[in-house]
Amino acid sequence: MGDADFGKWSEFDKWHLLFDELCNRSGDYDNAALGSRYCSLMGRRGEAHFETAVRNLRNWRAGRHIPRQRNFMFLSQLLDVASDTALSTRWNELYLKAREAEGRAELADDLPEAADAGDTLVAANATAPAARRFDGRRLAMAVAIFCCGVLASELYRAEPWRWTYSVEKLPLIVLRPHVSLMVGESLVIHGERGDCGKPPPDWEYVLTRLPISRIGSFSDGGIVRRNSNFCRGETPARAVTFTAQKPGVEELLVLGDVMRVTVTGPSS
Repeated sequence: MGDADFGKWSEFDKWHLLFDELCNRSGDYDNAALGSRYCSLMGRRGEAHFETAVRNLRNWRAGRHIPRQRNFMFLSQLLDVASDTALSTRWNELYLKAREAEGRAELADDLPEAADAGDTLVAANATAPAARRFDGRRLAMAVAIFCCGVLASELYRAEPWRWTYSVEKLPLIVLRPHVSLMVGESLVIHGERGDCGKPPPDWEYVLTRLPISRIGSFSDGGIVRRNSNFCRGETPARAVTFTAQKPGVEELLVLGDVMRVTVTGPSS
């Protein structure tokens, strides 16, 4: 995919149609090979993960759902979208429009964790020896106890006692799709959340997900709070601060969101 395709990408008006076309161009017609590479890139192994990935790919290509931001970044990497500037621009624009249209991007695709749990139970029942028969009520009780244990563990890891009194004291940030600064100015433009209610990731991790800007730089803005559709409310986040360094206009994909940054020189 090179500059020769510059004028072709404008023909696509929906993200899933462009995604399907890129899959076909790469030879991924049945989702199997792409699903395998997708799982490998995510570090997921096992048949349940693979089946979930293939199901997600099928739904994304058909336009039934759109991927969450993290999965969108993986797809961009797998299809080497960044190698073509025109393609990258159109890819990001259509994804942003799809997110706005659906209004619940972070809940759009299947969750591998939930699917894996169900697939594991199905696989266990399918391979159990015919001679072994379980009492339905005992099995249901065992599953309920197991789920309660998992839930209790997650609640403990979330440290709700820590955030219930501190989250409200953190500064609240909002997404800034259009930013205007003068050279030397700094502004918080985004925030990377962790799991709902849990501490956000370290800056070293967030930095690996940020683009390289030719007119400015990114830095750690500290712990803040932001609204999340997935968390259905406010949750802690790691603030991303942009510092303007030279005049210019640039479109950047920041943590899955397309942002337009304008930097002007010092006023006379």
